[in-house]
Amino acid sequence: MKIQTSLKQLLVSQTRLKLITVLFANPKEIYYVRQLVRLVEEEINSVRRELDNLKKAGIIESEWRGNRLYYWANKQSPIFYDLLIIANKNSGLGLKLQHKNETLSPIKLVLYNYKFAVGEKRAEDGVDLIIVGDLFSLKEVGLLVKQEEEIRGHEINYMVMDKSEFQMRKQKRDQFIVDFFLSCPIVIIGSSSEIVSI
Repeated sequence: MKIQTSLKQLLVSQTRLKLITVLFANPKEIYYVRQLVRLVEEEINSVRRELDNLKKAGIIESEWRGNRLYYWANKQSPIFYDLLIIANKNSGLGLKLQHKNETLSPIKLVLYNYKFAVGEKRAEDGVDLIIVGDLFSLKEVGLLVKQEEEIRGHEINYMVMDKSEFQMRKQKRDQFIVDFFLSCPIVIIGSSSEIVSI
């Protein structure tokens, strides 16, 4: 089942889902109400109500600056990491790769470096994401990454490997793989158990 369909069933409020996606896909950013109304394309009263609900739940924070009330993701929330994963699966490159996986299949794993997921700069020689699978179009993946680079305004360093290469690198404790997994990667396509089983 697609992530968007699952989330729509889980989160009854479409506005709430959209706000979580915007706020947690860009957790370094702060937004004022009218800006969020434009981004989520929902009625202002619905946006205000859901922002209030998210604030009461401790999921987001807010602060008055001048005459505007700003909101941002609460990084201290016990479910921050979970919402970060949901937002990255439900937006941007993660969402595009999931849609393409229906035609590109079989992508087995897409792993984001934690810094990439939260919009921070990686180490100069670091990798933003790893894509693992067999027989999918590298050209189509490259085009999607290029689109994301234009949106983010910087180059994305990514690596594509087939399952056997990924398995070999894990078994040999390849320094590249060790460093990547020390960066607390998040799983966008696949599951944690597949990291072990591949």
